[in-house]
Amino acid sequence: MLLSLLVLLLAQAPAMGEIRNQEVPWPVTLGAKSLYRANMIPMVDQVVIVPDVDTYLDELARWSKDGQWPILIEDDHLVSMLVRRLKPDQVIQREAVAPPGPTPMQRLRLIQTRAWGAASGETFEDAMKRNGLESLGLVLTSESATAFPAAAALAVGRGQSIAELDGKFGGGGTILGTSKSEALAKLVQQRCEQTGLSWQSMGDQIDAITVCRNLPSRARMRYPSTARVQAPNVGAEDPLAITDILGRLENGDRFAIVGWINGSTAQSSYMAMCSLFLKPDTALLCNGYPKQGQWLNYALEEADAILKKSGFSTTMLDGRNMRGFRSRSSGGLDDDLILINSKGNRDFFELGQGRGTPDDIPVLSSPAALSMIHSWSLVDPSNAQTVGGRWLEHGVYAYVGSAHEPYLPAFLPASEFVQRLSLLVPFLVAGRWWQDQGPFSGPWRINTLGDPLMTMGPPKLNTRPRIAPTGASDAAARGLNLRTKAEQLMREMATSPDKETLALCLRALNLIGEDELARQMWIFGEQHHVRSEEAAEQVLGPLFRLQDRSAFIEAWRRIKTPTRLQRDMLWQLLGPSLTASTDDDVLMLLEKEVKGPTPSSHIELLAPHLAKRYGSPTVVRLIERASRTASTGQERQKLDGLKQQYSSGR
Repeated sequence: MLLSLLVLLLAQAPAMGEIRNQEVPWPVTLGAKSLYRANMIPMVDQVVIVPDVDTYLDELARWSKDGQWPILIEDDHLVSMLVRRLKPDQVIQREAVAPPGPTPMQRLRLIQTRAWGAASGETFEDAMKRNGLESLGLVLTSESATAFPAAAALAVGRGQSIAELDGKFGGGGTILGTSKSEALAKLVQQRCEQTGLSWQSMGDQIDAITVCRNLPSRARMRYPSTARVQAPNVGAEDPLAITDILGRLENGDRFAIVGWINGSTAQSSYMAMCSLFLKPDTALLCNGYPKQGQWLNYALEEADAILKKSGFSTTMLDGRNMRGFRSRSSGGLDDDLILINSKGNRDFFELGQGRGTPDDIPVLSSPAALSMIHSWSLVDPSNAQTVGGRWLEHGVYAYVGSAHEPYLPAFLPASEFVQRLSLLVPFLVAGRWWQDQGPFSGPWRINTLGDPLMTMGPPKLNTRPRIAPTGASDAAARGLNLRTKAEQLMREMATSPDKETLALCLRALNLIGEDELARQMWIFGEQHHVRSEEAAEQVLGPLFRLQDRSAFIEAWRRIKTPTRLQRDMLWQLLGPSLTASTDDDVLMLLEKEVKGPTPSSHIELLAPHLAKRYGSPTVVRLIERASRTASTGQERQKLDGLKQQYSSGR
């Protein structure tokens, strides 16, 4: 089957245009192997929610070649997104298990050997060899890393070697110094060598490495001058993307594509499970570039056509201004693949003549993989006040973006990118120029976040079967069926309504993806005077996705300390719908919620209506108040422009 799949794909290789045909086999083969491996193992039709890493590993220990299923560490926003997209037969919530004696890494190695059918005394590698299989890549992590759950799932789920990557290297938006970068890169190479697999060039046994731990997003590295990208105003000490230095030899030649997963235990488990179990078939394309000059190379019409031919349902969004983007975001984006071209920096992005801030990054209602042609978006993925950080907080699970000023030609045009995807080149692999494919194929500034073996090829090729939960795979024997629990709580509400039961009921309905039922229970709670702040917090997401603005406002008013995600929902639901007839209380509510380090986009939405209703001085006072928390010079400059506009009465 794998051979026939490769023959089919390689027959299409001439359609890859400028991609050099002699380089097609290794990335296509890598993606075909990954998808073939996934299609071999049925997905048991359930999602299991666990409270901690110990329980996560306990559930993961039940995976085998006969079945795997999504396991998520509790996070209501992320869990409900994946559940809504997968629509599993059952959603099971488990209680915490007692911490066992062995360390997490010891348990993981044992889980992996059992999952791949190792006999007594056999290692994972022995079992794979006996079964005629090979490791698809290498996963590197640390026991103390919050991204350890992702490492566990991707090593076990895809059948990859795993090794520890310990050490103190910092994190966040810092830049890893040259000596530490060299030490880290050498350690990665040592771990490759210790697998006993070939790894020193593309097309051998290790072409994909997944790093699951905290690291800085950028690093300084010594390379020969002939290996470095030659670009204006770029020096030997300028930082490079962390993922682009770790899969390279000392001479700068690439030997592997590196995917990086960081974040909380909940976020990392979510990113891994999305990569393992989703079947993407929808795409959103938004081009904010002018239709002239070099920008024409990045137009999205051809990419749209290729995706359609591949079997995707696509939406082309008008990127000439922010209006269409904000309107499309109202209620949440539910596209599997998002392609965006924009100008800007770490804390703003421009579509045509419009400018957005991280507050305009859409709340997702379904998991998404993102390729964003934009400067600096991934300078600090851990910071939600950056463009990339907010995308990740909202639920992006795979991301190709820049960690520094990349220059436009560093990115693949979307048409070439999606052509690669259609040939089963893995998503992150498709996002970089390959060895000797031009001046930006050397060590550079594009970061690749997520699982490097995740493919987004023609949906018809993703044939992974779903099977009913039975026997040892049926998690219902180990936990609480949330659909059954939701039904029980609804019956209790019908006979004896109270605030606690309503909140529990709404949470269960949210987690199993029953938004309309949640809205009806919220209405029922009002009729019986049992609404509460806890219930309001649980129903806010369903009301946002249903775009029930009046009910959303009612729920919002009960929440004393909204989260950033909840505030994003508020503005993205109400902001684009403001009109001349909007009620005063809605305008006043939004006026109070102009907060944070990037308030300009909210003021831009609200100011015309405030000025018309209450006069320009009201807007000027709002801008002056908001300016006190503005984070950067660019943001203050934007606010100064708005102040000047409304001070002149325009």
